[in-house]
Amino acid sequence: MTLAVPKKKWAALKKLLDRHDVEATRIGTFTDSGSCVVRYKGKTIMDIDMGFLHDGRPIKAQKSAPVSRKHTEPTAKIRRVDIKLAFEEIISRANVGSIAPISQQYDHEVQGTSVTKPLQGRGRVNADSAVLKPIPDSSRGIVLSQGYCPWYSDIDTYAMAATAIDTAVRNAICAGASRDHLAILDNFCWSSSDTPERLYELKRAARACFDIATAYGTPFISGKDSMYNDFEGFSADGKPTHIAVPPTLLISAIGVIPSVERSVTLDLKCSGDAIYLLGETDDELGASEYFAWLGDKEGKKLVGNTVPKVSAHKNAAAYDLLSESIARGLAASAIGVGRGGLAVALAKTTIAGQLGADVDIENIPGAARRADSILFSESQGRILVSIRPDAEKEFVGIIRHIPHVRIGEVSNKPALSIKLPGPSIDMPLSKLTDAYRRKFKDL
Repeated sequence: MTLAVPKKKWAALKKLLDRHDVEATRIGTFTDSGSCVVRYKGKTIMDIDMGFLHDGRPIKAQKSAPVSRKHTEPTAKIRRVDIKLAFEEIISRANVGSIAPISQQYDHEVQGTSVTKPLQGRGRVNADSAVLKPIPDSSRGIVLSQGYCPWYSDIDTYAMAATAIDTAVRNAICAGASRDHLAILDNFCWSSSDTPERLYELKRAARACFDIATAYGTPFISGKDSMYNDFEGFSADGKPTHIAVPPTLLISAIGVIPSVERSVTLDLKCSGDAIYLLGETDDELGASEYFAWLGDKEGKKLVGNTVPKVSAHKNAAAYDLLSESIARGLAASAIGVGRGGLAVALAKTTIAGQLGADVDIENIPGAARRADSILFSESQGRILVSIRPDAEKEFVGIIRHIPHVRIGEVSNKPALSIKLPGPSIDMPLSKLTDAYRRKFKDL
């Protein structure tokens, strides 16, 4: 560390530092020579004009070039699938299934401060956030969460960055945080950003960071940028090849809650609790896990174009009302609807609680009307909440001005029953649990 200290105060500062065994050496003085001069053992090793030091490096002018990607939409024929099969296979995919065998290899405790754990509920489902109590004799806690979605960069990096922020904020809110005490951090992982197209995508992502963070009132307090994540070499048959990471933004959120006793986990708690869906579900399947699954079935990449859009001001209103509900102790569980859509959120909350649910999502708020859109759309700003019967009236009074719907109840029947337009689903809880744990069970 270097410090600029007035000459007349140096002796007093040196005495203070010596008292605390802090080494400090006076290495020079400021002058009016206009040059930065450094000497070592009497020899001048640097003598640079200050004007050149500060302004001498030529500024490289970089230009961006707008890029717009259009993908083939999966046809109605391709989307005419067995919904129950799609449900079961999607919750077992790497992006949404259990990573418990990996989580269990890490020590998540630091002096026993964790309040909510990486695996939650009797069904041990991977959590989207964590609550810590760093000071043992204080009831205050810290909420940590994250959000990332590089798949949306196939369509639009603005949507990718906006969704990453929205997801991190939403996951923190579900655990008990509020926007009053919430900050975020960015971690860019990009390929060669000096190419016009990649630079344009980076600018789009940075614009989303500004727009969404200011709308949520969540300041960026730190971050990290990792550029040029590229590999240039040769393939197995000797041909030149270039591999680049997709434009990726990881957002971490940190918040403070007044009492860890109000922390909320994602698992259903009791039979008879009401289940509510907050937010609107639109036909936003672009770059979704559902389209990725369809592509695997077809033997080709299917992306689509209708990427989820973040309505920050609308979502903020919903998040604030949920925060109020949690602060009043009304919510038994909460889980954000993210990758895989409503299907995955319903599966995770039932598996975690090892309780069934009877739900009707045939007519939920939003424009989605097809069964697969309702189940697998990845529209942002949505949250599944379970409410105990004696708290339901107060909860509805709080959320009455935002899009919401009571979709059903928690049941003792060991199955998830979903009423949809056309086909309906009745999935045994044991089968759901097995599917969720399938991908990495042998690690």
